[in-house]
Amino acid sequence: MKVALLSHRGIFVRPGAATSALNVYLDGRHLWTVAPDTGVRRFGVLVRWPDELLRQMDGRSLFEVRDQNDSVLDSRFLTFGTSDQPIVLKDADGRTLTVNKWGRLTHGFEQQTREDKDRLIQRTAEVLGQLNDLGFDSFIVGGTLLGAMRGGDVLEHDDDADTAYLSKYSHPSDVALESFRLQRDFEALGYWIVRHSVSHFQVMFKTESGHIDHFVDVFAALFKDGRFYEPIHVDTDQVSMSDIVPTSTRELGGVELPTPANPERWLTACYGSEWRTPDPSFVFETPDDTVRRFHFWFGRLSLHRLYWDSRYQNVSILRGPSAAAERLAARLPPHSRVLEIACGTGADARYLASLGHEVVAFDFSWVAIERARQESGSKVDFRVANLYDRKEMLQLAIELRSEHRPIYVFMHHAIEGMTNSARVNAALLCKYLLRDESFAFMTFCASPGREFDMERPQTWHIPIHAVYKSAADHGLTARVDRTHVELVHGGKRLVADSTVSRRGRSNHGN
Repeated sequence: MKVALLSHRGIFVRPGAATSALNVYLDGRHLWTVAPDTGVRRFGVLVRWPDELLRQMDGRSLFEVRDQNDSVLDSRFLTFGTSDQPIVLKDADGRTLTVNKWGRLTHGFEQQTREDKDRLIQRTAEVLGQLNDLGFDSFIVGGTLLGAMRGGDVLEHDDDADTAYLSKYSHPSDVALESFRLQRDFEALGYWIVRHSVSHFQVMFKTESGHIDHFVDVFAALFKDGRFYEPIHVDTDQVSMSDIVPTSTRELGGVELPTPANPERWLTACYGSEWRTPDPSFVFETPDDTVRRFHFWFGRLSLHRLYWDSRYQNVSILRGPSAAAERLAARLPPHSRVLEIACGTGADARYLASLGHEVVAFDFSWVAIERARQESGSKVDFRVANLYDRKEMLQLAIELRSEHRPIYVFMHHAIEGMTNSARVNAALLCKYLLRDESFAFMTFCASPGREFDMERPQTWHIPIHAVYKSAADHGLTARVDRTHVELVHGGKRLVADSTVSRRGRSNHGN
């Protein structure tokens, strides 16, 4: 009896069959490493194919699942999509993609050339050099440090570089302000920065064709009340200041890079005492109190960004304008100034601009905005901006208010796929931007779908009463103009149009 069975749904692993990693191969090439815990599952466990992988696979190929001894547990041809050709998983630059520990498609080091690896190592050294020039003790951490300590090179299953700097502060608010100053310093030097929290940003590097080559994570590390903290996982009293500074060095791919003074102590705090033993399927099991602490201290500004990046990367045909955009257009005065929040690839923004309106449209997915700019034959001002980042939203509000003209706000299936912090920021934008003669218009799912999934924000919803309350909490008035049942994102759902305006004035309406 086979202990693992491949199917279109994923890999079924029989109870007790696998306590360590399973490796999945596609046409003889390593695709994915997973560690299903079947020890307490009476009937076994189904490890589903990651959504991002399912969206990308189109064709017929040989799949194999092997154990840690490279013994084949199951092997069969599977067909996905409509093509009868072998499945090809490559990025826009032709680099082979694999599935990382987060279930995302990436070009891991296992599939990269020596030149690719060396380029990332050199850029890691470059980022560390900039941090040093800006006055910070900086060092490699995470998988990058692990690779340096184990074999003096990048880990085959890794796909980025991890660095950190020792903050000069202990209070989380000061650490956050310091990180924002660092971001501005890097941007002034010409670097492209993507922020994930107020203590974590990435320095992004592109290929010559304009696609992502790789990125270098930059984390803040700090000491507070006798404990060492380094988001996203390290929270310990077993690391002292002398374990971090003065920094030491280790060789990575032939390049000397700074490390914590006692790298073994740092790695034990992060990965546990077994850090020397390779585990390609390793995932962090961060204690709940640490998760809560880092969330309240530093927030999270990138929720589902990778999900949306992947969806927009794989959209082959861009849609036309939505019916909601057409309903908004019927209500706008000629040559209006419009702000679209969470614009995606920009179909609605382009449509509104084609009617003579001046449109600013933003999304936190850089993939979506790059595609929007490529497709745009209009004068839409497309921007990468993050509704989760209140500081950035307030800066945008100040900029747009300075024009001293009415601004109309448009949100098409935007707010229901966000958490409350982003919804509050959307309400604040409306509060600061709307004038007596302007309004915000939004379309949203007001009921859940049958296929609700926390990891798929398109299946989320926001109740109508929550829209009313959010508006009232910010001195605004909301009115529902239209409701209907629509087959969208997980089944038949109640979809509503709502107009939001300043309190004390009547809503525009037709």
